[in-house]
Amino acid sequence: MEHYQATVVIPLLNQQDAWLERCVRSALEQSFSTEVVVVTSPRTCDSNLAVLKELARNARNLIVRERDGDGFARAINCGFALSSCSRVGLLLSDDWLAPTAVEKCLSRNVDIVSTSLAGYAADGETLVDCVCSDLKASVYDRLPTLEEKADYLSHFFLFRKSKLEEIGGVDETLPPDAPGLDDYDMIWVLLERGATVSIVEERLYCYRDHELLRRTLQDHRLRSPGFGRILDKHGVTGRERERLLASHQRWFGKTIQVAQAEIADAQPRSRVRKAIKGIVQRVKGLVKPRSPV
Repeated sequence: MEHYQATVVIPLLNQQDAWLERCVRSALEQSFSTEVVVVTSPRTCDSNLAVLKELARNARNLIVRERDGDGFARAINCGFALSSCSRVGLLLSDDWLAPTAVEKCLSRNVDIVSTSLAGYAADGETLVDCVCSDLKASVYDRLPTLEEKADYLSHFFLFRKSKLEEIGGVDETLPPDAPGLDDYDMIWVLLERGATVSIVEERLYCYRDHELLRRTLQDHRLRSPGFGRILDKHGVTGRERERLLASHQRWFGKTIQVAQAEIADAQPRSRVRKAIKGIVQRVKGLVKPRSPV
């Protein structure tokens, strides 16, 4: 029986065949022996299934199973359950891993390992700077709240499986349209349960930023209630709740490139408004209120 160092779980509904093949191959061909579990849906298209069948011909480390139950969260949890390893990672079917991603994460003996991320355009070749994230342990350590820490961490994630089992994996009671089920809420819950964290400051996860079918591109009006449920779950209320809703809504229903461009476009106007406000405040400070007659 093969001994694998870690498992990479890939949830799959439907995907571009070429993208799926690149994704799965990147997990199969890791520098450390890695088990790969692809969890399909009853609605997964025939061409995707054919890609997986062909890959499985020459890959003893590939397991393909149809999920029981429905939804993205269920698919991930099915993959976690199928893993035969004590460490398990997560890879989305339009993205791919650097060849040493698993090896470099396995060197960290913690509950959650998170890596930096390289962002690419839809062609999978053009590096897009505004999509990349370069995580720093020194920055993470200074963040004051668990919410901020959860929001800061990013794919690639490698988890201690026993810690995932402790929290029940991804929360299947949340709405399926809730953003960040895998990389925000679940991380937040793990941190609340005292999970230990280490950051690999290398771009080991390759993210494809595109406008084709992707859960993150659902209409923001559909995603806001789901995000609200996450905040309810963690007891966030009042001004902090309003701040988080406003901050995260900027990203709903858009590619990262579009959202970043909109934010950059809004910044000059925001600076002008702040400058005007500052002038008004200074003028008010110079003009003394008149004494009542």
